[in-house]
Amino acid sequence: MRRSLRVVCRDSLAATPTAAVAKKRPVKDVKVEVKEEATAVTKPRSSSSKRIKKEPIPSPEKEGTTPEPPALASKKASKKELEKAAQLDTYLSFIHTRREQTGDSNKLVGAHVSGASGLENAVFNAAKIGARAFAFFTRSQRTWTCKPLTPDTIAAFHAAMKRFGYAPGDVVPHGSYLLNCGSPDAGVLQKSRDGLLDEVRRCEALGLSLYNFHPGATKNEISVDECLDLIAESIEQTLQQTTGVTILVENMSNQGSTIGGPFTHLRGIIDRVSEEHRHRVGVCLDTCHAFAAGWDLRDDA
Repeated sequence: MRRSLRVVCRDSLAATPTAAVAKKRPVKDVKVEVKEEATAVTKPRSSSSKRIKKEPIPSPEKEGTTPEPPALASKKASKKELEKAAQLDTYLSFIHTRREQTGDSNKLVGAHVSGASGLENAVFNAAKIGARAFAFFTRSQRTWTCKPLTPDTIAAFHAAMKRFGYAPGDVVPHGSYLLNCGSPDAGVLQKSRDGLLDEVRRCEALGLSLYNFHPGATKNEISVDECLDLIAESIEQTLQQTTGVTILVENMSNQGSTIGGPFTHLRGIIDRVSEEHRHRVGVCLDTCHAFAAGWDLRDDA
């Protein structure tokens, strides 16, 4: 490639008027160079330049050497476990300090945290930020079908709750966004009711006492009263098949056809639940939704 570039440069010089006299000589030089290059390329290789075939390096097993001890093989894994244990100790110290600072206040400030890669991680993530209360999803919030909780997952969650000092009432799991327990579509309504029951049962298995969900929407196909009836029926069916978990109906932002913008919607849902189970129905007040719906909560008025 380098010699080709030199040829192009010399041809360019030969084309200029000032280099007309010397035109033939540079070309001759070029021919010589090209010939020499060709000779060099076609020159046969000496016997000493033959490639030597590399033999594969035998594995330790073939050589009869002693394999790596299990302790050394798992060194990296052990290091990660130690690092995680140290992190959890830090979180534990942090949440204890936060509880000492806030004392016996009944205002438990927290956040919605991730429970990805193991629901016990929701507990760890809450402690990490010093949250005295937290919310999380007990399953995927964007798919209808999910794998059931395993005994190991349940045990790990219980252990984390105990270690970090969270009570059942400090946690408010949030329902799937797919649920519409007041849907005018029979298929969607049934899937929503199945999902509601499954999520409340998950709360039971995890030892939690609260569960929060978005009530539903009319889809502009049925009246508000008809939608309230369906939502109350959905709650009633779930309460009949579960124990110990209170279902919280969340107020909504009054957007589209959603139910729960006016507080009268929430009252209407609760009143429609039977007296037998009504004590297990409550309200989750979302302040952002309230402001969006036109309720200014900044003063007593």
